[in-house]
Amino acid sequence: MGLVLLIAVPALVLVLVAAGAAVWLLWPGRAGGGETVVVRVDSGASRDEVAEVAEILAERVREMGEGDPVVTADPGVVAVELPRGADSEAAADLLGRRGVLAFRPVVGTGAQAGDPADAELSLPDPDTGQDLHLGPARLGNAEVSAAEAALDERSGQWTVNVTFTDGGREAWARLTGEAACRPAGDARRRVAIVVDEEVVSAPEVGPETACDVGLTDAATVLSGRFTGDEARALASLVQVDPLPVDAEVAEVR
Repeated sequence: MGLVLLIAVPALVLVLVAAGAAVWLLWPGRAGGGETVVVRVDSGASRDEVAEVAEILAERVREMGEGDPVVTADPGVVAVELPRGADSEAAADLLGRRGVLAFRPVVGTGAQAGDPADAELSLPDPDTGQDLHLGPARLGNAEVSAAEAALDERSGQWTVNVTFTDGGREAWARLTGEAACRPAGDARRRVAIVVDEEVVSAPEVGPETACDVGLTDAATVLSGRFTGDEARALASLVQVDPLPVDAEVAEVR
């Protein structure tokens, strides 16, 4: 009969071994303890890419604010044991996404095509369903230093407050400054915020924004009729790197 103490950051785990049996006593601070989300990674992914996927998924769960996960990576599969009490449905939706953020200029719409040569792709407007013709991405995940879900007290709507890096702030000013040179109502005065090739919102730059000056603040607000869970998931996605390869949730157990 013996007593074995194993210490692992950030938790203390006590293993009591008696009569051939092991009993694990887990302190409340132990990572994991909840349901496990199994994520299948693209079959062509390298070992390094699978390891990177594991690191990014762990960071996404931590950004949910419910504790630390336990993540294990095997060839083609990453298993994420969620913190005890974490919302497994919300986590599964979050972990199954690539998480590619892009701020793109709108160069036209279905009715106002603009110059087709400027368009890189077309995606539906979340408000009208009309196609938005979008130019190349000007900012992405790398230009975001922080993101936080917040409830707007005036409107009662959930939003995501995004803070840019220094380079992101400059790129945001250029993008919005170019849009501000277009007349009000022109589709090219709009900027589309896209996540995984889905337009989250595509606001028009306001009349107070000067042409070729743009919005010079180091932050912006994303709005899009989010629920609280959706806003928190979006904030978790955009402030960390996107997955290097495609992945999908295989099961939750």
